[in-house]
Amino acid sequence: MQEIGKVVWSFPLFETYEEKERFFKVLGLLVSHQITFEKAAELLKLDKEKLAFLLDLLEIDYSFLDEEEANLEKEAVKKLLEELKSENSL
Repeated sequence: MQEIGKVVWSFPLFETYEEKERFFKVLGLLVSHQITFEKAAELLKLDKEKLAFLLDLLEIDYSFLDEEEANLEKEAVKKLLEELKSENSL
């Protein structure tokens, strides 16, 4: 856990430890597709353009799906999994 603290403290953006920690947590949620890009910007209190610029600078891949697109994608995956499951049971 000490190593994580060193990384957070040495991160050059944001001033307080809490701001830096929030950034890393939100970043983890974003890249693992648990939240949308818009939600990440909201949680970080950044406009979407600034967040996109920041992530591009850090060379971090992310998803531009909005809430509706994310829900559609989840439904498509769910449907595909159900189809595969039914094919396997034949």
